[in-house]
Amino acid sequence: MTKTKLLSIAALLVFLGAACTPGAVQTEADGGVWVTQNKGETWEHRSTIFADRTSKKTIGSIDIKEIIFSSDDPDKVFAISDRAGLWVSWNKGHFWDLILSNMHITDIAIHPDNPKVIYAAIGSTIVVSGDQGIHWRSIYTSDDSSILITSIVLNPNNPNILLAATDSGDILISEDSGTFWRIYSSLGSVVLTDMEFHPTIQKTIYALVKGKGLVRSLDEGKNWEFFDEAFTEFAGTDDGRDFVLVPSGVVYASAFGLLRSLNHGKDWVELPLISGSHNANIYSLVVDPVNPLEVTYGTRSTLYHSIDGGFNWIPRMLPTTRTATELKIHPENPDLLYLGVSLAR
Repeated sequence: MTKTKLLSIAALLVFLGAACTPGAVQTEADGGVWVTQNKGETWEHRSTIFADRTSKKTIGSIDIKEIIFSSDDPDKVFAISDRAGLWVSWNKGHFWDLILSNMHITDIAIHPDNPKVIYAAIGSTIVVSGDQGIHWRSIYTSDDSSILITSIVLNPNNPNILLAATDSGDILISEDSGTFWRIYSSLGSVVLTDMEFHPTIQKTIYALVKGKGLVRSLDEGKNWEFFDEAFTEFAGTDDGRDFVLVPSGVVYASAFGLLRSLNHGKDWVELPLISGSHNANIYSLVVDPVNPLEVTYGTRSTLYHSIDGGFNWIPRMLPTTRTATELKIHPENPDLLYLGVSLAR
């Protein structure tokens, strides 16, 4: 089931982006990554690849679906684009290098103890790099190219264990860093995306399922449970958009709006939104890991920020005509908020 490939990706020269206020950019170049250090009052477009006296290239035309920080250096930022490859910035997003050019990257996982090791899911294949993305080799390829890898995650208690979800409903496992694989669990029509281990509850993984919403495993991915009963009174929770795991539980964004559990999914409380309940316009969510009462979510046009757990909100216009599809806080600077944007969904 495994096959070896070597892929060499050439690095690109890059320079710095410029600061601007919301509404001050051109539509065709306002994609990529934005950064704010004052909760959205002003924004900096950090999307430059290369700039000199005669030309400038950016990732401004690219849609971003995920932003990930390196496990050893928080200033090193990865961005998974929608059909435009995997990008990395070595200096907080000021400039970007393309390290994997494949159009169909769905997820990456970075080794927590050796951040030079990066796994990436590409179509029906999983590849790994041992040198921070300079070279890649295949460690898993499905015999059926129509079966896609939808999510990958490393077990933080044993990073040699890699889980991979497929759109055929199987969860694959490798317990030796990708050399040998087997089917770990078969979920039928359930297709997992966005698998993530809880930071404080061992063996617990959360994920999203299209048409089902939020799901959870309490045994490292072997068995999965839905929140059907807990979500009975919250119509729209089957359309999951994003979730954030915090030490005390989880905050969940769906077409219903925002829900929070402070006892790890046993009880759920609705966070009141000034945009109204059942707001299907939420596409991204982030919670300050130091202060879980500080919640921010993004829509197609607005960033909403709360410092009191969602009872009051400050709305600010996005700096782009695109949808806020990803929000991440810098691990060492909670004032530094990253925004990944995409064309309207």
